[in-house]
Amino acid sequence: MGYPQYPGYGVPQQRAPRKRGRHLLGAGALGLAVAVVAGSVAWGIDQRAGSGSQLSHQQLDPAAVAAKVSPGLVNVNTTLGYEGAKAAGTGIVLTSDGEVLTNHHVIEGATSISVVDVGNGKTYTAGVVGYDEDHDVAVLKLKDASGLETAKIGDSDKVALGDKVVGIGNAGGVGGTPRYAAGTVTGLNQSITATDESGQDPENLTGLIQTNANIQAGDSGGPLANASGEVIGVDTAGSSSNSEGNGPQQQTAATTASSATATLASAGTATETADGNGNDNPGPGYGSGSGNGYGDGNGYGDGSGNGSGNGYGDGSGNGQGDGSGNGQGQTTTQGYAIPINEAMEIADQIEDGKASDTVHIGESAMLGVSVLPNADTTGAAVGDVLANGKADEAGIEAGDVITSFAGKTVESPDSLSALLNEHHPGDKVEVGWVDQSGQQHKATIELITGPVR
Repeated sequence: MGYPQYPGYGVPQQRAPRKRGRHLLGAGALGLAVAVVAGSVAWGIDQRAGSGSQLSHQQLDPAAVAAKVSPGLVNVNTTLGYEGAKAAGTGIVLTSDGEVLTNHHVIEGATSISVVDVGNGKTYTAGVVGYDEDHDVAVLKLKDASGLETAKIGDSDKVALGDKVVGIGNAGGVGGTPRYAAGTVTGLNQSITATDESGQDPENLTGLIQTNANIQAGDSGGPLANASGEVIGVDTAGSSSNSEGNGPQQQTAATTASSATATLASAGTATETADGNGNDNPGPGYGSGSGNGYGDGNGYGDGSGNGSGNGYGDGSGNGQGDGSGNGQGQTTTQGYAIPINEAMEIADQIEDGKASDTVHIGESAMLGVSVLPNADTTGAAVGDVLANGKADEAGIEAGDVITSFAGKTVESPDSLSALLNEHHPGDKVEVGWVDQSGQQHKATIELITGPVR
Protein backbone atom coordinates (compact mmCIF):
# COMPACT_ATOMS: atom_id res chain seq x y z
CA MET A 1 0.00 0.00 0.00
CA GLY A 2 1.40 3.36 -0.96
CA TYR A 3 0.99 6.69 0.77
CA PRO A 4 1.01 10.17 -0.79
CA GLN A 5 4.00 12.35 -0.17
CA TYR A 6 3.57 15.62 1.68
CA PRO A 7 6.07 18.23 0.57
CA GLY A 8 8.52 19.17 3.26
CA TYR A 9 8.57 15.83 4.95
CA GLY A 10 6.89 13.05 3.01
CA VAL A 11 4.24 10.82 4.54
CA PRO A 12 6.27 7.74 5.50
CA GLN A 13 5.53 4.40 3.97
CA GLN A 14 4.28 1.59 6.17
CA ARG A 15 7.24 0.28 8.09
CA ALA A 16 8.03 -3.38 8.61
CA PRO A 17 7.44 -4.89 12.06
CA ARG A 18 10.18 -4.53 14.61
CA LYS A 19 12.64 -7.36 14.41
CA ARG A 20 16.23 -8.12 15.18
CA GLY A 21 18.09 -8.35 11.88
CA ARG A 22 21.73 -7.79 11.26
CA HIS A 23 21.01 -6.11 7.94
CA LEU A 24 18.97 -3.42 9.70
CA LEU A 25 19.43 -0.45 11.94
CA GLY A 26 16.39 1.57 13.05
CA ALA A 27 13.92 -1.19 13.85
CA GLY A 28 10.56 -0.60 12.26
CA ALA A 29 11.59 2.34 10.12
CA LEU A 30 11.76 2.71 6.32
CA GLY A 31 14.48 0.52 4.79
CA LEU A 32 17.27 2.24 2.89
CA ALA A 33 19.86 0.30 0.94
CA VAL A 34 23.42 1.49 1.32
CA ALA A 35 26.10 0.59 -1.22
CA VAL A 36 29.80 1.27 -0.82
CA VAL A 37 30.62 3.38 -3.83
CA ALA A 38 33.19 2.21 -6.35
CA GLY A 39 35.17 5.39 -5.78
CA SER A 40 35.41 4.90 -2.05
CA VAL A 41 39.19 4.62 -2.16
CA ALA A 42 39.30 7.99 -3.86
CA TRP A 43 37.49 9.41 -0.82
CA GLY A 44 40.56 8.52 1.21
CA ILE A 45 39.74 5.24 2.91
CA ASP A 46 42.57 4.83 5.37
CA GLN A 47 44.15 1.40 4.90
CA ARG A 48 47.48 2.06 6.54
CA ALA A 49 49.06 -1.09 7.94
CA GLY A 50 49.91 0.51 11.23
CA SER A 51 49.72 -0.62 14.81
CA GLY A 52 46.70 1.55 15.55
CA SER A 53 46.24 3.80 18.54
CA GLN A 54 47.10 2.89 22.11
CA LEU A 55 43.47 1.85 22.53
CA SER A 56 43.95 -0.90 19.94
CA HIS A 57 46.29 -2.63 22.44
CA GLN A 58 43.95 -2.08 25.38
CA GLN A 59 42.03 -5.05 26.74
CA LEU A 60 38.37 -4.85 25.77
CA ASP A 61 35.66 -5.83 28.23
CA PRO A 62 32.48 -5.30 26.16
CA ALA A 63 30.13 -5.83 29.10
CA ALA A 64 32.02 -3.29 31.21
CA VAL A 65 32.01 -0.75 28.37
CA ALA A 66 28.28 -1.22 27.84
CA ALA A 67 27.60 -0.90 31.57
CA LYS A 68 29.56 2.37 31.63
CA VAL A 69 27.94 3.89 28.54
CA SER A 70 24.33 2.66 28.75
CA PRO A 71 23.09 4.95 31.56
CA GLY A 72 23.78 7.88 29.21
CA LEU A 73 21.49 6.51 26.49
CA VAL A 74 17.79 6.62 25.64
CA ASN A 75 15.55 4.27 23.69
CA VAL A 76 13.72 6.35 21.06
CA ASN A 77 10.16 5.43 20.02
CA THR A 78 8.29 7.25 17.27
CA THR A 79 4.85 7.27 15.70
CA LEU A 80 5.16 7.76 11.97
CA GLY A 81 2.90 9.93 9.84
CA TYR A 82 -0.83 9.50 10.08
CA GLU A 83 -1.11 5.75 9.56
CA GLY A 84 0.08 4.95 13.09
CA ALA A 85 3.17 2.93 12.20
CA LYS A 86 5.87 2.69 14.86
CA ALA A 87 9.65 2.87 14.74
CA ALA A 88 12.44 2.62 17.29
CA GLY A 89 16.06 3.64 17.64
CA THR A 90 18.61 4.94 20.12
CA GLY A 91 19.84 8.31 21.36
CA ILE A 92 22.89 9.63 23.23
CA VAL A 93 22.27 11.97 26.18
CA LEU A 94 24.38 15.12 25.85
CA THR A 95 23.12 17.23 28.76
CA SER A 96 21.59 16.50 32.15
CA ASP A 97 18.48 18.50 31.20
CA GLY A 98 17.72 16.25 28.26
CA GLU A 99 19.41 17.21 25.01
CA VAL A 100 19.83 14.01 23.00
CA LEU A 101 21.88 13.24 19.89
CA THR A 102 20.51 10.72 17.38
CA ASN A 103 20.28 10.03 13.64
CA HIS A 104 17.91 12.07 11.52
CA HIS A 105 16.55 8.87 10.00
CA VAL A 106 15.50 7.64 13.46
CA ILE A 107 12.93 10.45 13.70
CA GLU A 108 12.17 11.02 10.02
CA GLY A 109 8.43 10.99 9.38
CA ALA A 110 7.60 11.13 13.09
CA THR A 111 4.46 12.87 14.31
CA SER A 112 5.30 12.10 17.94
CA ILE A 113 8.48 11.07 19.73
CA SER A 114 8.94 9.59 23.18
CA VAL A 115 12.06 8.23 24.81
CA VAL A 116 12.86 6.01 27.77
CA ASP A 117 15.97 7.10 29.64
CA VAL A 118 18.11 4.05 30.37
CA GLY A 119 19.70 5.69 33.40
CA ASN A 120 16.50 6.33 35.37
CA GLY A 121 13.88 4.30 33.50
CA LYS A 122 11.57 7.28 33.03
CA THR A 123 9.64 8.07 29.85
CA TYR A 124 9.79 11.56 28.35
CA THR A 125 8.11 13.36 25.48
CA ALA A 126 10.74 14.62 23.06
CA GLY A 127 10.69 17.69 20.84
CA VAL A 128 12.88 18.30 17.81
CA VAL A 129 15.56 20.95 18.36
CA GLY A 130 16.80 20.57 14.80
CA TYR A 131 18.30 18.20 12.27
CA ASP A 132 20.68 17.87 9.36
CA GLU A 133 19.16 15.48 6.85
CA ASP A 134 22.23 15.45 4.60
CA HIS A 135 24.55 14.33 7.41
CA ASP A 136 21.94 12.19 9.23
CA VAL A 137 22.18 14.03 12.55
CA ALA A 138 19.36 15.24 14.81
CA VAL A 139 19.06 16.74 18.29
CA LEU A 140 16.05 16.18 20.56
CA LYS A 141 15.02 17.91 23.80
CA LEU A 142 13.26 15.91 26.49
CA LYS A 143 10.39 17.70 28.21
CA ASP A 144 10.81 18.33 31.95
CA ALA A 145 14.02 16.29 32.18
CA SER A 146 16.68 16.98 34.81
CA GLY A 147 19.52 15.16 36.49
CA LEU A 148 20.08 12.75 33.62
CA GLU A 149 23.31 10.81 33.27
CA THR A 150 25.24 11.82 30.19
CA ALA A 151 27.51 9.89 27.85
CA LYS A 152 31.23 10.60 27.83
CA ILE A 153 32.20 12.02 24.45
CA GLY A 154 35.56 10.96 23.02
CA ASP A 155 37.71 12.21 20.15
CA SER A 156 37.10 10.50 16.81
CA ASP A 157 40.24 12.10 15.36
CA LYS A 158 42.25 9.67 17.49
CA VAL A 159 40.52 6.56 16.13
CA ALA A 160 42.81 4.18 14.21
CA LEU A 161 42.43 0.94 12.31
CA GLY A 162 42.37 -2.01 14.66
CA ASP A 163 40.97 -0.09 17.63
CA LYS A 164 38.64 -2.21 19.73
CA VAL A 165 35.09 -0.85 19.81
CA VAL A 166 31.63 -1.71 21.11
CA GLY A 167 28.37 -0.87 19.34
CA ILE A 168 25.56 -0.27 21.83
CA GLY A 169 21.87 0.35 21.24
CA ASN A 170 18.23 -0.61 21.22
CA ALA A 171 18.81 -3.69 19.05
CA GLY A 172 15.54 -5.10 17.76
CA GLY A 173 13.64 -2.07 19.05
CA VAL A 174 12.62 -4.06 22.12
CA GLY A 175 13.64 -1.44 24.68
CA GLY A 176 15.03 -2.21 28.10
CA THR A 177 18.73 -2.65 28.70
CA PRO A 178 20.74 -1.78 25.58
CA ARG A 179 22.41 -4.65 23.73
CA TYR A 180 26.05 -4.51 22.76
CA ALA A 181 28.37 -6.02 20.14
CA ALA A 182 32.17 -5.94 20.19
CA GLY A 183 34.43 -5.49 17.19
CA THR A 184 37.31 -3.51 15.77
CA VAL A 185 37.68 -0.51 13.48
CA THR A 186 38.10 -1.92 9.95
CA GLY A 187 37.98 1.28 7.90
CA LEU A 188 38.17 5.06 8.19
CA ASN A 189 36.79 7.88 6.05
CA GLN A 190 34.35 5.54 4.31
CA SER A 191 31.83 6.78 1.74
CA ILE A 192 28.47 5.12 1.15
CA THR A 193 25.46 5.92 -1.01
CA ALA A 194 22.05 5.52 0.60
CA THR A 195 18.85 4.90 -1.35
CA ASP A 196 15.39 3.74 -0.42
CA GLU A 197 14.29 0.16 -1.10
CA SER A 198 13.25 1.03 -4.65
CA GLY A 199 16.70 2.44 -5.39
CA GLN A 200 15.43 6.02 -5.50
CA ASP A 201 16.53 9.19 -3.69
CA PRO A 202 20.25 8.42 -3.33
CA GLU A 203 21.99 10.12 -0.43
CA ASN A 204 25.74 10.22 0.10
CA LEU A 205 27.32 9.90 3.52
CA THR A 206 31.06 10.38 3.76
CA GLY A 207 33.84 10.21 6.32
CA LEU A 208 32.34 7.26 8.20
CA ILE A 209 34.02 4.86 10.60
CA GLN A 210 33.65 1.23 9.53
CA THR A 211 33.57 -1.62 12.05
CA ASN A 212 32.94 -5.35 12.07
CA ALA A 213 30.82 -5.01 15.23
CA ASN A 214 27.39 -6.50 14.58
CA ILE A 215 25.30 -3.31 14.35
CA GLN A 216 21.65 -4.34 14.32
CA ALA A 217 18.11 -3.10 13.91
CA GLY A 218 17.36 -0.38 16.43
CA ASP A 219 21.01 0.55 17.06
CA SER A 220 20.72 3.64 14.85
CA GLY A 221 21.55 6.77 16.81
CA GLY A 222 23.41 4.77 19.44
CA PRO A 223 27.08 5.01 20.33
CA LEU A 224 30.12 3.31 18.93
CA ALA A 225 32.33 3.36 22.02
CA ASN A 226 36.03 2.74 22.50
CA ALA A 227 37.60 0.47 25.11
CA SER A 228 37.56 3.34 27.62
CA GLY A 229 33.81 3.79 27.32
CA GLU A 230 34.02 7.02 25.33
CA VAL A 231 31.64 7.66 22.43
CA ILE A 232 33.66 7.92 19.22
CA GLY A 233 30.84 7.51 16.68
CA VAL A 234 27.08 7.41 16.09
CA ASP A 235 25.90 4.06 14.69
CA THR A 236 24.23 4.74 11.34
CA ALA A 237 24.34 1.86 8.84
CA GLY A 238 25.13 -1.82 8.66
CA SER A 239 25.31 -4.88 6.43
CA SER A 240 25.89 -8.61 6.62
CA SER A 241 26.63 -11.44 4.20
CA ASN A 242 26.52 -15.20 4.21
CA SER A 243 28.34 -16.68 1.23
CA GLU A 244 26.98 -19.84 -0.34
CA GLY A 245 28.74 -22.42 -2.49
CA ASN A 246 26.19 -22.28 -5.30
CA GLY A 247 23.10 -20.17 -5.67
CA PRO A 248 22.14 -16.73 -4.31
CA GLN A 249 25.08 -14.99 -2.70
CA GLN A 250 24.50 -11.97 -0.52
CA GLN A 251 27.15 -9.34 -1.16
CA THR A 252 28.29 -7.12 1.64
CA ALA A 253 30.09 -3.89 2.23
CA ALA A 254 33.82 -4.39 2.28
CA THR A 255 36.45 -1.71 2.54
CA THR A 256 36.83 -1.25 -1.19
CA ALA A 257 33.95 -3.27 -2.64
CA SER A 258 31.73 -1.68 -5.25
CA SER A 259 29.04 -4.40 -5.38
CA ALA A 260 28.03 -4.19 -1.75
CA THR A 261 24.94 -3.40 0.21
CA ALA A 262 24.25 -2.28 3.72
CA THR A 263 21.15 -0.99 5.41
CA LEU A 264 20.70 2.53 6.67
CA ALA A 265 18.05 3.09 9.20
CA SER A 266 15.50 0.98 9.13
CA ALA A 267 13.23 -1.89 8.44
CA GLY A 268 13.14 -4.42 5.72
CA THR A 269 16.21 -6.21 4.56
CA ALA A 270 17.73 -4.20 1.77
CA THR A 271 20.29 -6.71 0.56
CA GLU A 272 20.89 -7.58 -3.07
CA THR A 273 21.57 -11.05 -4.42
CA ALA A 274 23.69 -12.38 -7.25
CA ASP A 275 24.16 -15.89 -8.59
CA GLY A 276 27.55 -17.22 -7.61
CA ASN A 277 29.50 -20.42 -8.03
CA GLY A 278 32.58 -21.24 -6.08
CA ASN A 279 33.88 -21.90 -2.64
CA ASP A 280 32.26 -20.86 0.57
CA ASN A 281 33.95 -18.40 2.83
CA PRO A 282 35.74 -20.16 5.70
CA GLY A 283 33.06 -21.85 7.85
CA PRO A 284 31.92 -23.45 9.99
CA GLY A 285 29.55 -24.27 7.16
CA TYR A 286 27.25 -26.91 5.83
CA GLY A 287 25.74 -28.10 2.59
CA SER A 288 23.37 -30.66 1.19
CA GLY A 289 23.26 -32.48 -2.11
CA SER A 290 24.86 -35.32 -3.98
CA GLY A 291 28.26 -35.90 -5.49
CA ASN A 292 31.81 -35.90 -4.30
CA GLY A 293 33.27 -33.21 -2.14
CA TYR A 294 35.47 -32.48 0.79
CA GLY A 295 35.69 -30.60 4.04
CA ASP A 296 39.07 -29.28 4.95
CA GLY A 297 38.43 -28.40 8.57
CA ASN A 298 37.60 -24.80 7.73
CA GLY A 299 34.14 -25.50 6.45
CA TYR A 300 34.97 -25.03 2.78
CA GLY A 301 32.62 -26.68 0.32
CA ASP A 302 31.95 -26.32 -3.38
CA GLY A 303 29.92 -27.98 -6.10
CA SER A 304 26.79 -27.59 -8.10
CA GLY A 305 23.29 -29.00 -8.09
CA ASN A 306 20.87 -30.09 -5.43
CA GLY A 307 20.13 -33.59 -4.24
CA SER A 308 20.38 -35.77 -1.24
CA GLY A 309 23.10 -36.23 1.28
CA ASN A 310 24.77 -34.05 3.85
CA GLY A 311 28.24 -32.78 4.43
CA TYR A 312 30.02 -30.58 6.90
CA GLY A 313 33.33 -29.14 7.93
CA ASP A 314 33.68 -28.95 11.67
CA GLY A 315 36.78 -26.80 11.94
CA SER A 316 38.97 -29.65 13.17
CA GLY A 317 39.95 -31.42 9.97
CA ASN A 318 37.14 -33.95 10.13
CA GLY A 319 35.05 -32.36 7.41
CA GLN A 320 33.50 -34.31 4.63
CA GLY A 321 31.65 -32.76 1.75
CA ASP A 322 29.03 -33.51 -0.79
CA GLY A 323 30.00 -31.37 -3.77
CA SER A 324 26.52 -29.91 -3.92
CA GLY A 325 26.65 -26.20 -3.29
CA ASN A 326 23.90 -24.73 -1.17
CA GLY A 327 26.68 -24.61 1.36
CA GLN A 328 26.45 -21.84 3.88
CA GLY A 329 29.56 -20.12 5.06
CA GLN A 330 30.57 -17.62 7.67
CA THR A 331 28.48 -14.52 8.18
CA THR A 332 30.40 -11.27 7.80
CA THR A 333 29.10 -8.01 9.25
CA GLN A 334 30.04 -4.40 8.64
CA GLY A 335 28.75 -1.36 10.47
CA TYR A 336 29.18 2.36 9.81
CA ALA A 337 29.23 5.22 12.29
CA ILE A 338 29.36 8.99 11.95
CA PRO A 339 32.54 10.22 13.69
CA ILE A 340 31.50 11.86 16.95
CA ASN A 341 33.53 15.02 16.25
CA GLU A 342 31.51 15.65 13.09
CA ALA A 343 28.22 14.79 14.79
CA MET A 344 28.96 17.09 17.74
CA GLU A 345 29.92 19.98 15.46
CA ILE A 346 26.50 19.72 13.81
CA ALA A 347 24.79 19.25 17.18
CA ASP A 348 26.45 22.41 18.51
CA GLN A 349 25.21 24.33 15.48
CA ILE A 350 21.69 23.04 16.06
CA GLU A 351 21.81 23.87 19.77
CA ASP A 352 22.95 27.40 18.87
CA GLY A 353 19.91 27.77 16.59
CA LYS A 354 22.00 28.41 13.48
CA ALA A 355 20.14 27.25 10.39
CA SER A 356 22.04 26.61 7.15
CA ASP A 357 21.57 24.99 3.77
CA THR A 358 21.59 21.59 5.49
CA VAL A 359 20.57 22.35 9.08
CA HIS A 360 16.89 22.91 9.91
CA ILE A 361 16.04 24.38 13.29
CA GLY A 362 12.84 23.40 15.09
CA GLU A 363 9.79 21.49 13.95
CA SER A 364 8.96 20.77 10.31
CA ALA A 365 6.37 22.87 8.50
CA MET A 366 3.57 21.46 6.37
CA LEU A 367 1.39 23.11 3.75
CA GLY A 368 -1.37 20.56 4.22
CA VAL A 369 -1.44 18.96 0.78
CA SER A 370 -0.04 15.76 -0.64
CA VAL A 371 1.76 15.89 -3.95
CA LEU A 372 2.12 13.30 -6.69
CA PRO A 373 5.77 12.20 -6.77
CA ASN A 374 6.13 11.54 -10.49
CA ALA A 375 3.56 13.84 -12.06
CA ASP A 376 4.37 14.74 -15.67
CA THR A 377 4.12 18.48 -15.14
CA THR A 378 6.13 21.49 -14.03
CA GLY A 379 5.28 22.38 -10.46
CA ALA A 380 3.89 20.17 -7.72
CA ALA A 381 0.68 18.35 -8.62
CA VAL A 382 -1.70 18.06 -5.68
CA GLY A 383 -2.87 14.53 -4.89
CA ASP A 384 -4.93 15.27 -1.79
CA VAL A 385 -5.70 18.09 0.62
CA LEU A 386 -5.86 17.87 4.41
CA ALA A 387 -9.52 18.40 5.30
CA ASN A 388 -10.22 21.67 7.12
CA GLY A 389 -6.57 22.66 6.92
CA LYS A 390 -5.26 26.05 5.86
CA ALA A 391 -4.67 24.96 2.25
CA ASP A 392 -8.20 23.55 2.12
CA GLU A 393 -9.59 26.83 3.42
CA ALA A 394 -7.62 28.71 0.75
CA GLY A 395 -9.31 26.67 -1.98
CA ILE A 396 -6.54 24.32 -3.11
CA GLU A 397 -8.01 21.08 -4.46
CA ALA A 398 -6.76 17.70 -5.63
CA GLY A 399 -5.61 17.99 -9.24
CA ASP A 400 -4.36 21.57 -8.87
CA VAL A 401 -0.68 22.32 -9.51
CA ILE A 402 1.33 24.47 -7.08
CA THR A 403 3.54 26.81 -9.10
CA SER A 404 5.01 29.22 -6.55
CA PHE A 405 5.79 29.32 -2.84
CA ALA A 406 6.98 32.31 -0.82
CA GLY A 407 7.74 34.25 -3.99
CA LYS A 408 9.82 31.47 -5.56
CA THR A 409 8.98 29.23 -8.51
CA VAL A 410 8.08 25.63 -7.72
CA GLU A 411 9.61 23.39 -10.39
CA SER A 412 8.85 20.03 -8.82
CA PRO A 413 7.73 18.33 -5.60
CA ASP A 414 11.37 18.29 -4.49
CA SER A 415 11.72 22.04 -4.94
CA LEU A 416 8.53 22.61 -2.93
CA SER A 417 9.94 20.37 -0.21
CA ALA A 418 13.19 22.35 -0.15
CA LEU A 419 11.31 25.65 0.08
CA LEU A 420 9.18 24.33 2.93
CA ASN A 421 12.31 23.32 4.79
CA GLU A 422 13.30 27.00 4.94
CA HIS A 423 10.16 27.77 6.94
CA HIS A 424 8.53 26.84 10.22
CA PRO A 425 5.03 26.17 11.54
CA GLY A 426 3.14 29.44 11.92
CA ASP A 427 4.89 31.16 9.01
CA LYS A 428 2.51 32.81 6.55
CA VAL A 429 3.57 32.44 2.92
CA GLU A 430 2.09 33.35 -0.44
CA VAL A 431 1.25 30.25 -2.49
CA GLY A 432 0.41 30.25 -6.19
CA TRP A 433 -1.37 27.42 -8.01
CA VAL A 434 -3.22 26.60 -11.21
CA ASP A 435 -6.53 24.76 -11.01
CA GLN A 436 -7.69 22.05 -13.41
CA SER A 437 -9.41 24.59 -15.65
CA GLY A 438 -6.15 26.52 -16.05
CA GLN A 439 -7.12 29.45 -13.84
CA GLN A 440 -4.34 30.90 -11.68
CA HIS A 441 -4.77 31.56 -7.95
CA LYS A 442 -2.77 33.08 -5.12
CA ALA A 443 -3.39 33.07 -1.39
CA THR A 444 -1.48 33.64 1.84
CA ILE A 445 -1.48 30.39 3.81
CA GLU A 446 -0.29 29.73 7.36
CA LEU A 447 1.95 26.69 7.59
CA ILE A 448 1.15 24.01 10.15
CA THR A 449 3.25 21.48 12.03
CA GLY A 450 3.95 18.28 10.12
CA PRO A 451 5.95 15.09 10.59
CA VAL A 452 9.72 15.42 10.68
CA ARG A 453 10.87 15.64 7.09
